[in-house]
Amino acid sequence: PLSNMQIYHLFEWPSNNPPMNVRNESILSKSKGAHPPFVLTLSGSDSSGCAGMQADNRAIHAAGGFPLNVLTAITVQTPKGVEKVSIQSGEFVGEQISHLLESYPITAIKSGMLGNEDIATSVLRSLKKFPEIPYVLDPVMVSTSGTRLLEEGALEVFRNGLFHRATLITPNLDELRLLSGDRLIDPTDAARELAETTNSSVLLKGGHIDGTDCIDWLFTADREPRLYRSSRIQSDNLRGTGCALSSAIAAYLGQGDIVPDAVHKGKELLSDRIRQGVSVHWVGDGPAFG
Repeated sequence: PLSNMQIYHLFEWPSNNPPMNVRNESILSKSKGAHPPFVLTLSGSDSSGCAGMQADNRAIHAAGGFPLNVLTAITVQTPKGVEKVSIQSGEFVGEQISHLLESYPITAIKSGMLGNEDIATSVLRSLKKFPEIPYVLDPVMVSTSGTRLLEEGALEVFRNGLFHRATLITPNLDELRLLSGDRLIDPTDAARELAETTNSSVLLKGGHIDGTDCIDWLFTADREPRLYRSSRIQSDNLRGTGCALSSAIAAYLGQGDIVPDAVHKGKELLSDRIRQGVSVHWVGDGPAFG
């Protein structure tokens, strides 16, 4: 059970929020004519356009950033789910990352589907060279339709490397269970443990839990957890929620926001888009961030 928790309701963010241990000090110039902040995404392509890199790009644009893309995988997706997956080589992924980081003033990085150990290792090697750039790690492991999107061998690279490099890790309950080795442990305890052992912030997403409210928890290594509560929106169009949320948060971090502010803004933006898309009739389940 959680104690002494600050409860943050969406749209009621306190103005005197204390800073957290993870901060982006690179505040961007707002001068007229300046380009939007560059946000680098490392993710797979969803041919249906609902999730993956396509959702990343829409969310980053909406949050005021400009997306640069490294393609880790190509997936064939239809209303039936994930039909086929083609993983890129780790070497090619690493080359993409290096060229972009050396060519653009990137202010934040977000990773989604990494696919296998080869790619995860290449990503870790590349990001270690730029430790000052905020990094949001969305541990995409299984698709909504049940297709495995991360090979078992990559988990050790996550646990021993990428999690320690991340500014923020954004697992849902199922992903956290897999990352914890299927141990019988309370999810909030598992998220707290992950934050303490990696010294990274952890946003545990609870959107899949039944109830009238959606509740997410933000844990850090050295502060009391924060709870974000928002009313559940009933909709058939919820594909790519995790992709869009983590990308929006990265975009806000890239504009100088501290972690709790970026999380709040990202959740607010996503809720607005879900609400706007409730009445849209797609072929099958549609995107959360259309």
